[in-house]
Amino acid sequence: MVILGQEFAGYTIVASLDSPAPAEAYRALDADGREVTLYVQEGMGTEADAFRGALERLLSLSAGVHGIVPVIAGGMEGDAGWIAARQSDDPSVEDLLPRLRSVAYELVVDVARTLGAAHALGLSHGDLGPHTVVVTGQGAAVLRAFGLHLLFGAPEDAMADAARYRAPELFDSRAIDERTDVYGLGMLLYCLLGGQRPFDGRDDLDVCALDEVPPPLGGVSAQVNEALTRALAKDPDARFQTVHELMAAVRPLLVAAAPLAGGAPPPRAARPQAAGAPSLQESAPDTERSVPAPASRNTLPTGTFPPEAMRHPVVEIAAPRSRNNVLLAGGALLLVALTSAAVAVPLSSYIAQRGTPLPPAEPPAHASGSHRDESTASPAQCDPGASEAVGPSVEAPVTKSGATHRVEPAPLVATPAVEAKGSPGPRWYGDQLF
Repeated sequence: MVILGQEFAGYTIVASLDSPAPAEAYRALDADGREVTLYVQEGMGTEADAFRGALERLLSLSAGVHGIVPVIAGGMEGDAGWIAARQSDDPSVEDLLPRLRSVAYELVVDVARTLGAAHALGLSHGDLGPHTVVVTGQGAAVLRAFGLHLLFGAPEDAMADAARYRAPELFDSRAIDERTDVYGLGMLLYCLLGGQRPFDGRDDLDVCALDEVPPPLGGVSAQVNEALTRALAKDPDARFQTVHELMAAVRPLLVAAAPLAGGAPPPRAARPQAAGAPSLQESAPDTERSVPAPASRNTLPTGTFPPEAMRHPVVEIAAPRSRNNVLLAGGALLLVALTSAAVAVPLSSYIAQRGTPLPPAEPPAHASGSHRDESTASPAQCDPGASEAVGPSVEAPVTKSGATHRVEPAPLVATPAVEAKGSPGPRWYGDQLF
């Protein structure tokens, strides 16, 4: 018995999830803490051998086919069969309706390629529809819950919400094969082009799933509606028998209906061929991506991703020579700035330390009046090379009037310094200034 918070088959059960299969679905953690989706169905003791055989086929499919959520483990735990699939939190197409109409054809191509690879191995999805197709962050369509009908049987509740998408053979025990997936692919395309779920607002989903075909879509050509009606036929024999047939029918209709980007002129008519030249035959439509992308992919609604554009984005990279020139110019500017700073800092420090020489002091003005004491004259500068005639100031004798007359000091005579050889040289007054 599976209980939330406990371990089952080595996985810790975290939460319960909605399951598209008869089995119960849980969010669980493995031994390394990675999230997985765990599908468990109890009471399978008598079908253990068939379960193990189908499990081996799904494990081989997960290893060889891209575009599906892979099954990574599985087995029997008592009488309960279980499988662990990689956890996918990407939104489903059902969650993103109606914002995917502009990329409807691209998403259907993704799904058709995955189905074609699985059908070649003899496996079918069995419950394909908008509820089991998720859109990754890169814009790719991926199938989840692939092949669960092989392990746990087909869903039998015709009143479930997902019954609106399911083929009628899922409810009346008929064989589930490629034509069941054709129905699911047609339902996926119907929802993408219409932007809504079929039979929305109806309470009798069992009647809708078994007997009614969804009404024609508006905004698409009559040929597209005819192709959808055939794909959604209740009788498997009346449908397209393979996915390739369905895609071959809708491809030219959807590509021709796509408007040209930016009002581009229509393509020129083919040149007439010379007489007797072999005519060029157009190859049969396929599901490859060689189709010109519709212009609407360039103007997607908010919240949608164009598959091809997201997978192969165009990133402009600067030329290597341009990058080198920019780096060299930046390095040169940085070198000039550092050199200027290295010169300016010591120079400003030197100027601040040396200072500016002070101007010589002016002699004080003589005081007015007849009664003044004698003044002391400024001492003469001491210079070893100065003439002996230069001496201290001599005051004149005091006259009768009492005024003191003072003899001005003789100016300093700048005598050139005499070098050892007798030739005059420049003199340095730094000791006098500082």
